[in-house]
Amino acid sequence: MLRRYLAVAVGAALSFAIAAPAAPAAAQQGAYRFEITAVGDSTVSFRVGDALWVKAGMRGIAVDPARHDALIARVAVLRVSGALATALVTGQTAQLTADYVVLLEPPKKHWYQQPAIWISAAVGIAVGVLVAR
Repeated sequence: MLRRYLAVAVGAALSFAIAAPAAPAAAQQGAYRFEITAVGDSTVSFRVGDALWVKAGMRGIAVDPARHDALIARVAVLRVSGALATALVTGQTAQLTADYVVLLEPPKKHWYQQPAIWISAAVGIAVGVLVAR
């Protein structure tokens, strides 16, 4: 009897895991590459578009796409207003121009914001209830 419940629980968990869609990789999103619009003496402005996760205080890098993303400068976002962000250049290896792009990593989700945690908890509870009967 216990084996049957366990087999049903494992089968349900496997079916759910197979049916759940896979999330696209962050590199596939391409949402972290921003076009530079203006370069000042110690600042750089770039379009963030609809990337609402870009906030003041974030750190990133400016790279040269023509040279296989060679590092040009390190930047720290000072402010974001609308679709435009301004960043302070904290270190550079070459003079910045509008030909380069800024790379920012999206912030990681907290452990409790990950769907896999809650799915695993639900499956664990269901298996526990079935086994306890």
